[in-house]
Amino acid sequence: METLPYPEFFAGSHFFKLAWNFPKYLFPSLLCFIIVAQSLWLIFFYDARDELTALVILFLQLWIYIILFRSRTRIRLLTENLYRISHMLSVHTIQRKRTLKIYIWVYCLLVKCGTACFEVALFNSGMIAHDQYKLRNSEFIPGYLKERLMVISNGGYAFMILIGNGFFAVLPGYYCFVCCCMKTFFLHFVWKSRILIAHQDYRRILKIYKEMNDAMIMMDNFMSLPILVSVVNILITLFWFGYSFAFTPSVNNASDIFAYMGFIQYFVLLLIILPPAAATNQAAAAARETVLSLQGGFQCSIAL
Repeated sequence: METLPYPEFFAGSHFFKLAWNFPKYLFPSLLCFIIVAQSLWLIFFYDARDELTALVILFLQLWIYIILFRSRTRIRLLTENLYRISHMLSVHTIQRKRTLKIYIWVYCLLVKCGTACFEVALFNSGMIAHDQYKLRNSEFIPGYLKERLMVISNGGYAFMILIGNGFFAVLPGYYCFVCCCMKTFFLHFVWKSRILIAHQDYRRILKIYKEMNDAMIMMDNFMSLPILVSVVNILITLFWFGYSFAFTPSVNNASDIFAYMGFIQYFVLLLIILPPAAATNQAAAAARETVLSLQGGFQCSIAL
C-alpha cells in the first residue's frame, strides 16, 4: 500500500509526514495482528479447523501483499504505459474517461458496501457466539484471559473481513481494469492497422504493437504470481464457505446470509479475474495475427 506524495510545504514536519503515511504502516500492522490472533486460536483449541483454514488464507494474503509491495514501482510504470498507449491509439476521449471513472467509483462503492454488509452479517450470525462458547468452556485458558481473548478474537474477525473484502478486492479490480484496457487497445489496434496498412505506414504499426507487447510482458512478469495466489485464495475461501454452509449446523438466518454473501462475493471476484484475462489473450492473438500478416505488405511495397 502506497500513499500519495505529501505536500511540499509540510516537508519539514516529521509529525505530518508520519500522519500522512499512517495508512501505509497501518495495513501490515493489522495483517500481523490478525495472523497472531488466529495463531492463538490454534494454540488454545485442538479442534480448530476453521481457524486453520483462516490462517492459511491470511498467509496467502500476506504473500500477496509482499509481492505487490515489492512491485509497486512496476505497477506505476504499467499505468504510465497504458496512458501512453491510449494516446498512441487515440482512444483517450472524454467520454471514455468519464465512463472509466464511473466504473471505478461503482466498483469501489460496491466493495465498501459489501464489506459493511459482511461485517453486520458476521456479528449477527452464530459463528461469534460459537467461538465465545468454546472460549468460555476451555480448560486450557485461565479465567482472567478469556475476556481479553474474546476482544482480540472479535477484533481479529472484524479486521479480517476489512482486509479480505477491502484491500484484497482491489487487486482483482485492478487486474480486470488492466485486462480491459489491453483488450480495448488490441482490438483498436487491429481496426486502426487496416487504415495504416492502406497508407503503408508499417513503421507506426510496429511501434504501437511494440508498446502494447512490452506492456503485456510487464503485466505478465509481475502480476502472474499475485493473481495466481489470489485465485488459489479465492478457491480456498469458496470451498470454506461451501463446506460451512453444507456441513455446519445453521444457528439463525444471519448465518445462512453470511455464507451466501461470502460465496457470491468471492465467486464474483473469480469472474472478475478469469474472463477478462481470457478475452485479453484472444485480442492479443488477433493483434499478433495482424502484425504477422504485414509480411505480405512488406513484400508488395518492396516489389513496387
